[in-house]
Amino acid sequence: MALTTYDDLKTAVADWLERSDLAGRAGDFITLAEARMNRELRLAVMESEVSLTASPGARSLDLPADCREALGLWREDGPERRPMRYRAAGLLPWNDVRGRPDYWSLEARAIVLDRPCDQEIGFVLRQVGRLALSAETPTNAVLVEHPDLYLFAALAEACPYLRDGEMAGHFGARFEMALAQARAADARRHGMARLVTELPSREALAC
Repeated sequence: MALTTYDDLKTAVADWLERSDLAGRAGDFITLAEARMNRELRLAVMESEVSLTASPGARSLDLPADCREALGLWREDGPERRPMRYRAAGLLPWNDVRGRPDYWSLEARAIVLDRPCDQEIGFVLRQVGRLALSAETPTNAVLVEHPDLYLFAALAEACPYLRDGEMAGHFGARFEMALAQARAADARRHGMARLVTELPSREALAC
Protein backbone atom coordinates (compact mmCIF):
# COMPACT_ATOMS: atom_id res chain seq x y z
CA MET A 1 0.00 0.00 0.00
CA ALA A 2 1.04 3.63 -0.45
CA LEU A 3 2.70 5.38 2.46
CA THR A 4 2.12 9.05 1.72
CA THR A 5 -0.33 10.18 4.41
CA TYR A 6 -0.74 10.08 8.17
CA ASP A 7 -3.62 7.61 7.89
CA ASP A 8 -1.57 5.37 5.56
CA LEU A 9 1.22 5.35 8.13
CA LYS A 10 -1.06 4.53 11.07
CA THR A 11 -2.56 1.62 9.13
CA ALA A 12 0.88 0.33 8.12
CA VAL A 13 2.18 0.45 11.72
CA ALA A 14 -0.73 -1.69 12.94
CA ASP A 15 -0.34 -4.09 9.98
CA TRP A 16 3.41 -4.57 10.52
CA LEU A 17 2.89 -5.23 14.21
CA GLU A 18 0.08 -7.67 13.33
CA ARG A 19 -1.87 -6.25 16.22
CA SER A 20 -5.24 -4.81 15.25
CA ASP A 21 -5.79 -3.81 18.88
CA LEU A 22 -2.90 -1.35 18.58
CA ALA A 23 -4.47 0.67 15.76
CA GLY A 24 -5.50 3.30 18.29
CA ARG A 25 -1.94 3.55 19.60
CA ALA A 26 -0.31 4.02 16.20
CA GLY A 27 -0.63 7.81 16.44
CA ASP A 28 1.31 7.78 19.73
CA PHE A 29 4.12 5.72 18.18
CA ILE A 30 4.32 8.16 15.24
CA THR A 31 4.47 11.13 17.62
CA LEU A 32 7.34 9.50 19.52
CA ALA A 33 9.08 8.69 16.23
CA GLU A 34 8.81 12.33 15.14
CA ALA A 35 10.24 13.49 18.47
CA ARG A 36 13.28 11.32 17.81
CA MET A 37 13.61 12.41 14.18
CA ASN A 38 13.26 16.07 15.16
CA ARG A 39 16.34 15.58 17.33
CA GLU A 40 18.39 13.53 14.87
CA LEU A 41 17.27 14.38 11.34
CA ARG A 42 18.09 17.41 9.23
CA LEU A 43 17.48 17.18 5.48
CA ALA A 44 17.21 19.80 2.76
CA VAL A 45 13.53 18.96 2.21
CA MET A 46 12.85 20.08 5.78
CA GLU A 47 14.03 23.63 5.03
CA SER A 48 11.63 26.38 3.99
CA GLU A 49 11.23 30.14 3.87
CA VAL A 50 8.55 31.94 5.88
CA SER A 51 7.45 35.57 5.55
CA LEU A 52 7.16 37.54 8.81
CA THR A 53 5.99 41.10 9.46
CA ALA A 54 7.01 43.42 12.28
CA SER A 55 4.67 46.26 13.21
CA PRO A 56 5.94 49.80 13.90
CA GLY A 57 7.71 49.91 17.26
CA ALA A 58 8.20 46.14 17.45
CA ARG A 59 11.64 44.78 18.27
CA SER A 60 10.75 41.08 18.35
CA LEU A 61 8.93 38.52 16.22
CA ASP A 62 7.45 35.19 17.28
CA LEU A 63 9.05 32.18 15.61
CA PRO A 64 6.62 30.11 13.51
CA ALA A 65 5.07 27.26 15.48
CA ASP A 66 6.70 24.67 13.20
CA CYS A 67 10.19 26.20 13.39
CA ARG A 68 12.74 23.76 14.77
CA GLU A 69 15.83 25.79 13.88
CA ALA A 70 16.29 29.30 12.48
CA LEU A 71 18.94 29.34 9.74
CA GLY A 72 18.92 32.94 8.52
CA LEU A 73 16.92 36.16 8.43
CA TRP A 74 16.54 38.72 5.65
CA ARG A 75 14.95 42.17 5.79
CA GLU A 76 12.78 43.16 2.85
CA ASP A 77 13.73 46.55 1.43
CA GLY A 78 11.31 47.03 -1.45
CA PRO A 79 12.09 44.38 -4.07
CA GLU A 80 15.43 43.55 -2.43
CA ARG A 81 16.36 41.31 0.46
CA ARG A 82 19.10 42.40 2.79
CA PRO A 83 20.69 39.77 5.04
CA MET A 84 20.38 40.46 8.74
CA ARG A 85 23.50 39.75 10.80
CA TYR A 86 23.11 37.28 13.66
CA ARG A 87 24.57 37.90 17.10
CA ALA A 88 24.36 35.79 20.23
CA ALA A 89 21.78 37.18 22.64
CA GLY A 90 24.39 38.65 25.00
CA LEU A 91 26.26 40.33 22.13
CA LEU A 92 23.30 41.86 20.28
CA PRO A 93 23.83 45.62 19.72
CA TRP A 94 21.10 47.56 21.50
CA ASN A 95 19.57 50.77 20.14
CA ASP A 96 16.41 52.39 21.49
CA VAL A 97 15.96 54.68 18.47
CA ARG A 98 13.43 53.42 15.94
CA GLY A 99 14.84 52.51 12.54
CA ARG A 100 15.52 49.58 10.23
CA PRO A 101 17.13 46.71 12.16
CA ASP A 102 20.43 45.23 10.99
CA TYR A 103 21.07 42.57 13.66
CA TRP A 104 19.02 39.77 15.14
CA SER A 105 19.23 37.13 17.84
CA LEU A 106 17.08 34.41 19.40
CA GLU A 107 15.55 34.33 22.85
CA ALA A 108 13.26 31.42 23.73
CA ARG A 109 10.74 31.22 20.86
CA ALA A 110 11.27 34.75 19.54
CA ILE A 111 13.48 36.64 17.10
CA VAL A 112 14.90 39.72 18.83
CA LEU A 113 15.95 42.75 16.78
CA ASP A 114 18.65 45.27 17.64
CA ARG A 115 16.24 48.20 17.51
CA PRO A 116 12.49 48.87 17.30
CA CYS A 117 11.12 49.12 13.77
CA ASP A 118 10.27 52.61 12.52
CA GLN A 119 7.51 51.25 10.27
CA GLU A 120 5.94 47.98 9.23
CA ILE A 121 8.81 45.84 7.93
CA GLY A 122 8.74 42.47 6.23
CA PHE A 123 11.28 39.74 6.94
CA VAL A 124 12.02 36.33 5.44
CA LEU A 125 13.10 33.55 7.78
CA ARG A 126 14.93 30.47 6.51
CA GLN A 127 14.14 27.61 8.87
CA VAL A 128 14.32 23.87 9.45
CA GLY A 129 10.75 22.75 10.01
CA ARG A 130 9.47 20.47 12.75
CA LEU A 131 7.95 17.11 11.75
CA ALA A 132 4.40 16.91 13.09
CA LEU A 133 1.92 14.80 11.13
CA SER A 134 -1.74 15.06 12.07
CA ALA A 135 -5.21 14.89 10.55
CA GLU A 136 -4.81 18.59 9.69
CA THR A 137 -1.28 18.08 8.30
CA PRO A 138 -1.52 14.61 6.78
CA THR A 139 1.76 14.58 4.86
CA ASN A 140 5.16 16.20 4.51
CA ALA A 141 8.22 15.93 2.27
CA VAL A 142 10.06 13.49 4.56
CA LEU A 143 7.16 11.02 4.55
CA VAL A 144 6.83 11.31 0.76
CA GLU A 145 10.56 10.86 0.06
CA HIS A 146 11.47 8.51 2.92
CA PRO A 147 8.39 6.53 4.04
CA ASP A 148 10.60 3.73 5.38
CA LEU A 149 12.24 6.19 7.76
CA TYR A 150 8.89 7.10 9.27
CA LEU A 151 7.63 3.52 9.35
CA PHE A 152 10.64 1.94 11.06
CA ALA A 153 10.97 4.83 13.50
CA ALA A 154 7.34 4.34 14.56
CA LEU A 155 7.72 0.56 14.79
CA ALA A 156 10.85 0.94 16.91
CA GLU A 157 8.93 3.22 19.27
CA ALA A 158 6.16 0.61 19.56
CA CYS A 159 8.52 -2.07 20.87
CA PRO A 160 8.97 -0.74 24.44
CA TYR A 161 5.17 -0.70 24.74
CA LEU A 162 5.11 -4.32 23.56
CA ARG A 163 8.09 -5.20 25.78
CA ASP A 164 9.67 -7.00 22.82
CA GLY A 165 13.45 -6.61 22.89
CA GLU A 166 14.09 -8.75 19.81
CA MET A 167 11.66 -6.76 17.71
CA ALA A 168 13.14 -3.53 19.06
CA GLY A 169 16.59 -4.56 17.85
CA HIS A 170 15.26 -5.47 14.42
CA PHE A 171 13.23 -2.33 13.82
CA GLY A 172 15.88 -0.15 15.45
CA ALA A 173 18.46 -1.45 12.98
CA ARG A 174 16.10 -0.89 10.05
CA PHE A 175 15.51 2.68 11.22
CA GLU A 176 19.25 3.38 11.54
CA MET A 177 19.80 2.01 8.02
CA ALA A 178 17.00 4.18 6.59
CA LEU A 179 18.40 7.19 8.46
CA ALA A 180 21.89 6.64 7.02
CA GLN A 181 20.49 6.22 3.51
CA ALA A 182 18.38 9.38 3.77
CA ARG A 183 21.40 11.36 4.93
CA ALA A 184 23.57 9.93 2.14
CA ALA A 185 20.97 10.80 -0.50
CA ASP A 186 20.73 14.32 0.90
CA ALA A 187 24.51 14.72 0.88
CA ARG A 188 24.69 13.57 -2.77
CA ARG A 189 21.98 16.07 -3.70
CA HIS A 190 23.84 18.90 -1.96
CA GLY A 191 27.07 17.81 -3.59
CA MET A 192 25.54 18.00 -7.05
CA ALA A 193 24.08 21.44 -6.28
CA ARG A 194 27.54 22.72 -5.31
CA LEU A 195 29.05 21.24 -8.44
CA VAL A 196 26.52 22.98 -10.64
CA THR A 197 26.66 26.37 -8.92
CA GLU A 198 30.45 26.47 -8.65
CA LEU A 199 31.21 25.78 -12.30
CA PRO A 200 33.02 28.74 -13.86
CA SER A 201 31.11 30.74 -16.47
CA ARG A 202 32.15 30.85 -20.12
CA GLU A 203 33.26 34.43 -19.60
CA ALA A 204 35.50 33.36 -16.72
CA LEU A 205 36.99 30.55 -18.81
CA ALA A 206 37.70 32.95 -21.66
CA CYS A 207 39.69 35.37 -19.46
